Amino acid sequence: MSIQNGRSAQEMERLSVFELAGQLYGLDIMKSREVISLPRYTPLPNSVEIYSGVFNLRGEIFPLVDVSPILGLPSKHIQPDDMVILLDDIAEFAIGVLVDKIHSVVPYFPGEIKMARGLVSKQMEKYLQGVLNYKGKENLIHILDLDSVFKTKQILAHS
Repeated sequence: MSIQNGRSAQEMERLSVFELAGQLYGLDIMKSREVISLPRYTPLPNSVEIYSGVFNLRGEIFPLVDVSPILGLPSKHIQPDDMVILLDDIAEFAIGVLVDKIHSVVPYFPGEIKMARGLVSKQMEKYLQGVLNYKGKENLIHILDLDSVFKTKQILAHS
């Protein structure tokens, strides 16, 4: 067992870090099933703005979701090089979340997380566990609280 600053590696947790609207976000790596390139999808006309469509992955159908509006960001303009993080067992269903780019997996100690209050908008704050300084203060990782995100009216109304 390795020790870093008096703490064991077993105490470390890991974030899957991605970019959305020019900002870094992270989610518990244990909550993601896989990361895929943007698949062919079928748009959903007359649906709420967060539902971009549905896609088939190995015989399973998943909703393709843009969480940007939930976080108070402008709706995502889908680009051919976008990525999708497939989240499993979130609010009893699986979804594909649209992101601009996947960065890396970042290990951290839970005590390193800071409160987001004052660093983000009030709307975004309620969907974050906190923020993590990553390679300097200018690179904050906004750690998503997936339980809060996926209990929003916009998602639950269509699940």
